[in-house]
Amino acid sequence: MKLETGTETKSSWARRMQGSAAANFKIAAFVTLLAAQVFGADVTMTVNPPIISLGEAAQIQVEVRDAKRPQAPDFPRVDGLSLSGTGQSSQTRIINGKMDKSVSYTINAYPQRTGEFTIGPFNYKVDGEVKRLSGSLKVVGTSGDVTDAQSWNDMAFARITSSRNRVYVQEPFKLTLSIYSKSGLQIQRVENLQGIPETGLSKTEWNEAPATRETIDGVLYDVRRFTASLRAMGSGSFEFAPTVTIQVASPRQQRQRDPFFGGFSLFDAVQTIPVELSTKPVTIEVLPLPTIGKPGNFSGVVGRFKFRVTAEPKEVAPGDPITLQMTLIGEGNYDRILPPALPAEAPFRLFGDAVRQQGNNGVRFEQVISPQNATVTEIPPLDFSYFDSEAGQYRTVSSTPIPITVNASSNNTAQVFAAQETLTAAPADTPFATESDVQRITGWLKKQWKRIRPWLWTLSAALGAGLLLFLARRFYQRRRKDTARVRRQQAPKAARAALKAADDALRKNDTTAFYEAAGNALNSYFGNRLNLPPGEVTPHIVLNAMEKAGLETEKAKFLFDHIEAARYGLSTSQQTAHKLQTVKNDLQGLLKAIEKTKL
Repeated sequence: MKLETGTETKSSWARRMQGSAAANFKIAAFVTLLAAQVFGADVTMTVNPPIISLGEAAQIQVEVRDAKRPQAPDFPRVDGLSLSGTGQSSQTRIINGKMDKSVSYTINAYPQRTGEFTIGPFNYKVDGEVKRLSGSLKVVGTSGDVTDAQSWNDMAFARITSSRNRVYVQEPFKLTLSIYSKSGLQIQRVENLQGIPETGLSKTEWNEAPATRETIDGVLYDVRRFTASLRAMGSGSFEFAPTVTIQVASPRQQRQRDPFFGGFSLFDAVQTIPVELSTKPVTIEVLPLPTIGKPGNFSGVVGRFKFRVTAEPKEVAPGDPITLQMTLIGEGNYDRILPPALPAEAPFRLFGDAVRQQGNNGVRFEQVISPQNATVTEIPPLDFSYFDSEAGQYRTVSSTPIPITVNASSNNTAQVFAAQETLTAAPADTPFATESDVQRITGWLKKQWKRIRPWLWTLSAALGAGLLLFLARRFYQRRRKDTARVRRQQAPKAARAALKAADDALRKNDTTAFYEAAGNALNSYFGNRLNLPPGEVTPHIVLNAMEKAGLETEKAKFLFDHIEAARYGLSTSQQTAHKLQTVKNDLQGLLKAIEKTKL
């Protein structure tokens, strides 16, 4: 009985101990949870100052205390407030032996108008907890009246205008961005221009014009203007609605006084406020170039031009140089202008390529030529073709013939003199030479021969080497003067360089650059292969040469038409990467096949 009673007592004691351990565990868990709630991260948000006037800035601050892994908050967008300039700072303090850590995240709020603004509420997550943060800001007018509906649009605004609302492909047009600000408002800088289409246009470079002043509805404004010249690469409709950010000097900037000198500090910085200005959209309609009436020498020039040709000197001999000066003045895409070429049958020889000079309102080319014979009496007319965007049609302008005088060469004719047929007889009393005299003369000649014979071999070798050098130089000069042969050898190299550029454009998916490189491959190869002047490479000339050589011309005609249409925006088919690769392969195969034949 005692043994049983003792057993029951031990079992009861064990059960009591287990129950006590479970209770202690629950208490510990509760205390831990309570401690986590008491000692968790503390997050507060403040707006300082809470009331400002238009033109001042407030600072929104989120302070995070006792967080293990704090992170920057994602401040929400607020209509009428511009938030920028995020900053971060940390602080560690020891208070009553306890370490206190805090991290502060700040952002500046720049009001764009008056009124009351609410920031948030928004969620901020830290150490697994979600905190709800919010704040408010009141912005009053510069006069202090809250009901006075003032905004930056009352003091500054922007406009975008275009020189033309309807243009053709490749025709330049000018955009003007004007920023108006009331007198006294100081704009420190203009930045962050957005809203310009990124594709289908030439590279945009903005240039600032001199500042002016204008009066609108009796109010005086300072005006800053920025202009850019653009061209559309393809037809369609383009909308321009740019927005621009201006940095305005704060009209209520508080400057700190120097504590030692009592005046303003030399290190005070100008506080600026970012103001975003929008513009009313402007739409430009871009028309494709017509296919009817396009001249054979059209190179893609669009605009309006005047053409003038001069030559100096006008009195020369055959082979003498004449400087031909070709001037094109007007408005258009100057980069597409190629030097006008003399007719193929003109009796002139060209020296090198034409030298290009770019001006503000035109282009000038200088080409050195020389007449081939004394029968030349004039420099024939030169033609230049372009698309007149104002008239909506192609035009070809021609220069007037330039009379020149070519004098025959003044080579002196050699005179031939007849020799007298009289003989002078020797004196009758002249004695014959004796045998001893002959032996003495012969011995002297043998002696002299032994002296000069070693030098004769050296002289012969020198003369032979000189002759070889002379012949080699003559051969090199003759080859060098053979322009057609030299250009024939340059044709494959020029084509390979252009095809490499086409490959690069294909990898970048740049359709415009691809067709520009493909066109250069055709022009450079056939220009050098057929010894054609710049600008004279036309499908008609190339196809005629291929037909004479017995080559198939269908693929070449297709490539000329397709590449030309794509370069000048005349193609209506969609250009895929596969199609561009097919065009490149066909072009490369055509040039390789022609390289194996004689044109």
